[in-house]
Amino acid sequence: MLVKGALELVDDIEAYYDTDRGVITAKTGFRFGFIVSSYGESLTIDLRSVGESVTEITVTGEKNVAVNVGANPEKYVLEFVRTLDTLVDYPMEDVISLLDERTSDHSKEVMSPTDHRDGSAVLAVVVLAIFLLFVLSIVAI
Repeated sequence: MLVKGALELVDDIEAYYDTDRGVITAKTGFRFGFIVSSYGESLTIDLRSVGESVTEITVTGEKNVAVNVGANPEKYVLEFVRTLDTLVDYPMEDVISLLDERTSDHSKEVMSPTDHRDGSAVLAVVVLAIFLLFVLSIVAI
């Protein structure tokens, strides 16, 4: 519950999916930047019980699209870990109340891994637009 709560509180996380096998995947979306844009990042959170009431959490981040120079998956890994660390310090009743407020209109959790959007569609549109501009510039000459 704390892991899902942290994902709900990290602003740039658009959606996450719980596989029910101890793995949660989360994705950020396309962000337009003045100098560099990002096609999104993915976080994979592995939960493993290592003892009574002790769970080991491993978080990894990666780019959604390999040519994504604006991606910064480490930023979201750190933001998630900081948020989770903050939630651990509060009583569970307060965490539940905060999450109820935050998710009252909708949750970021999706029911299927296919509901995760990534930046590949945006990348395809950008490449197509560049190609069309190139062709139009040749035709204009």
